[in-house]
Amino acid sequence: MPVFEPGSAEELAEGLRSAASRSQTIAIAGHNTKKLMAGPIKPADLTISTSRLNRILQYERGDLTISVGAGLPFAELQHFLSGYGQMIALDPPFSSQATVGGVLAANCSGPMRRGFGSARDLVIGLSFATLKGKIVNSGGMVVKNVAGLDMGKLLLGSFGTLAVITSANFRVHSLPPETRTFLFAFNDLDAVILKRNLIVRSGLQPMAMDILSPAAATRLSRRGYLLAVRAGGSSAVLARYARDLDGSDNLKGDEDSRFWEQVREFTPDFLRRQPSGIVLRISTSLAEIESVVRSASGPCISRAGSGVTYVNLTGWHGLAPVWTTAGEKGWSVAVEFAPDNIRETKELWLDRDRSHSASTFALMTKIKEMFDPEKLLNAGRLYGRI
Repeated sequence: MPVFEPGSAEELAEGLRSAASRSQTIAIAGHNTKKLMAGPIKPADLTISTSRLNRILQYERGDLTISVGAGLPFAELQHFLSGYGQMIALDPPFSSQATVGGVLAANCSGPMRRGFGSARDLVIGLSFATLKGKIVNSGGMVVKNVAGLDMGKLLLGSFGTLAVITSANFRVHSLPPETRTFLFAFNDLDAVILKRNLIVRSGLQPMAMDILSPAAATRLSRRGYLLAVRAGGSSAVLARYARDLDGSDNLKGDEDSRFWEQVREFTPDFLRRQPSGIVLRISTSLAEIESVVRSASGPCISRAGSGVTYVNLTGWHGLAPVWTTAGEKGWSVAVEFAPDNIRETKELWLDRDRSHSASTFALMTKIKEMFDPEKLLNAGRLYGRI
């Protein structure tokens, strides 16, 4: 399969136009960290890589904004900003290899979603290339700018099925002076949920708050059900957390950083150890997280303040009970990662309201037809449906 590595957004746009004019199918790639994610990667006539679009385009430190090429490794972006005491408040899995464009196209996030939101909250502008050879600029470099932003939001989570992200503008946050993790371990899930509820109802605003099942905790050399609360701020702020979260195990410095790196990279580590492994993403209300964790047969990690749970299964056979319970209780479930044979043959999406799911995908299909009427671009990558 030929691979085209354009050195500019204009060159990429022309490559798309040229391929589309010949009705060639096109696959989009960065560093391929999402190759087991969402729908199957079908054979294509041409692969276009964004890896050379890897520059920092504009940085306004005082305005807390930055613009970067889609092929820039996400870890490099964070390293650059850390030198100025700042960060992008996203901590997606595969952080060391993933590109900015890949993170956004897959709409990835991590534990910090609790404190800062997802990519939709942090991206203030996008540029993308269409199959007609045009470069579209959406949003801008101003945090409060909303002009055209909805067009850019269509690309977040689209898995490259509509157009190709060429650059992104981010809202930047200051790095906290210090971070600390407050870790609670319990023998039963009820106690974890009770503690979580008390924190949610308190005045505390942690950066991250995750629940780990015993099987997940074991991978981190811990025992029992874990509630991990991460706070950032001044010594006075952290002292207040320490008082309010009395009885917890405190992790500081490198120990704090290592713990959250393990949590963030839990899925990549699981998939390395389990080549046939499957990872589900289950979205529920906060109150229903308890039922999700109880129904899971494999290790799971819940974003305890946002209602997203990741369940890790060793094979397709483990999915049936979760899928059944999800249908009964109205949870939304996506097969987030799976081997090629699973993604090519199985249903990858279960919505709490099937009629709503059908109408949603019908609308998305219409949008796909507007951007890509011949279905040339990353066909099937949106969970096998688009």
